[in-house]
Amino acid sequence: MSGSRMEEVERLLRRYPVDGTQIYDYGTAGFRYEASLLPCVAVRIGLLSAVHSNALGGDAVGVMITASHNGAPDNGLKLADATGGMWNATWESKAVVVANLKQPSRVLRYLSDLSSSSSSLSLSSSSSSSVVHVGRDTRDHSPALAQLVVRAARAMGATVVDHGLLTTPQLHHVVMHANAHLLPPLICPRRNESGYFETLCHSYQALLHTTPKTYLVPLQERTVWVDCACGVGYDKVVRLNRMLQCLKLPVGSNSPLVNLVAVNGPADGPLNEHCGAEHVQKQRLPPRVYSDITTENSTNTPYFASLDGDADRIVFHYHDPKDGTFCLLDGDKIAALLSAFCQEELNVLYADSRNSNNTPILKCGVVQTAYANGASTKYLKDVVNTSVLIAKTGVKYVHAAAHDNFNVGVYFEANGHGTILFSSSYHEVIGQMKPTTERAQLAVRRLRLLPSLVNQAVGDALSNLLLVDAILFLQQWDMPRWQTMYRDLPSRQQKVKIPDRSIIKTNANETKVLAPASLQKALDAACHGSAEARCFVRPSGTENAVRIYAEAATQRQADELASEAVIVVQRICGGTNPSPTIASKL
Repeated sequence: MSGSRMEEVERLLRRYPVDGTQIYDYGTAGFRYEASLLPCVAVRIGLLSAVHSNALGGDAVGVMITASHNGAPDNGLKLADATGGMWNATWESKAVVVANLKQPSRVLRYLSDLSSSSSSLSLSSSSSSSVVHVGRDTRDHSPALAQLVVRAARAMGATVVDHGLLTTPQLHHVVMHANAHLLPPLICPRRNESGYFETLCHSYQALLHTTPKTYLVPLQERTVWVDCACGVGYDKVVRLNRMLQCLKLPVGSNSPLVNLVAVNGPADGPLNEHCGAEHVQKQRLPPRVYSDITTENSTNTPYFASLDGDADRIVFHYHDPKDGTFCLLDGDKIAALLSAFCQEELNVLYADSRNSNNTPILKCGVVQTAYANGASTKYLKDVVNTSVLIAKTGVKYVHAAAHDNFNVGVYFEANGHGTILFSSSYHEVIGQMKPTTERAQLAVRRLRLLPSLVNQAVGDALSNLLLVDAILFLQQWDMPRWQTMYRDLPSRQQKVKIPDRSIIKTNANETKVLAPASLQKALDAACHGSAEARCFVRPSGTENAVRIYAEAATQRQADELASEAVIVVQRICGGTNPSPTIASKL
């Protein structure tokens, strides 16, 4: 590193020191704190990102400035690896170390030690081979934090691509596509935001064009109102819809494109406040519409989708036209829809005469967390006839489980974050298919298009919005029909504060308590006598508290089970009164 660059690194480290009392931890999706605590982390992550890229032989990595569904005072840093996914556990631990080093000399020594293990990087070298992509959301403090990442990475000699305002999935997309040699063969490189939109629009359009000829009468025009949580997704939805409306469909096409109406932009109201996917899914309430727009003149029942603040989560909802009941289609329902579609198309190929005897069977499955509604799990196993794995709560855990266990791995958390992962075997098998029937030909076209429409790097609200709409159209379903796939079991969630959360140990997927042993025995006793009763507890990842989930055949039983679990936790773990109840899942 040249003398001027070393001086800039030292200047940044001295200007933005780590507070002596603050300890930074890397959560399930990166660093996330009150914004004033993050400048020192932004500097150190900018430095480390350059080192990380070099260690990968110059493959690009990324840093996204966002706090997702958190309120406006918070911010954070999400880190994208060369594959477009999140940093692996090894580099995640390095990020925690460097974020907490207080003396500039120790930071430099640590980075130097990392550099010495890479033949392509040395802090004493005047040249560097590293690329860092940076994106940010609409929070007031995001530009300053992004610029600190940019300055730090450049001080390390990295080439920095500052994209400005992006959704988190867009940042992951451009990183994945910047490393074109890592892309599977069915995906063409699209290295920037324009390429991202082109990929989504054209693959969505092509999927709609697989409509069977028997669809003689088109469905009514489809309009989805998109609640953008007053965040970065608003302008992206507007741009996406503009591009969709410019696409030309064949004369006489009965595959009309969806019309997206964006509401709740950054200028309309406070970020994530009484709106967005987190509010809708947790509170089971419709979003407040801050925009100066109304759905009252809509000719059809307004269908809504709600994104979160950085547009990686999505849930769908509507009011029942018969009685006005609020109806939510959360991540569990999305997983069921996507999994059933993939499984059906593959089954068509397996039944095709030419492929029935020699086509390798691709392993399909769904990864859920313990919070997935039991009715969804039963539907997937008994009706879709697919494998279901339960993973530890957190995107990085469900993503890894889907990647490691399935050729077609669908993962979704109930909060609406998820995607589909396709293995290399999938691309090989589908690429070699030679269908003999008209229906099998449609299936191959659909299965070859999915990897382009689906953002396989991370959950992507815009990608999932178009994917869900396309599948509903191909099935000739509307949202109420989708809702009838299964009926959720009633549930109740509670939180109990305890003196020390570390006393609770769970198994790998958090469905059972290992310690204290008496706690699991008490929970089992509380569930005894009801085949559909289920209750688990897990320590909070952010505070000294226990989170409780109870599920049963009726709402009254779920409420009673949750109350009994609260008493058990208080007695065994020394808990205090629970916080106000989170809305139940009816």
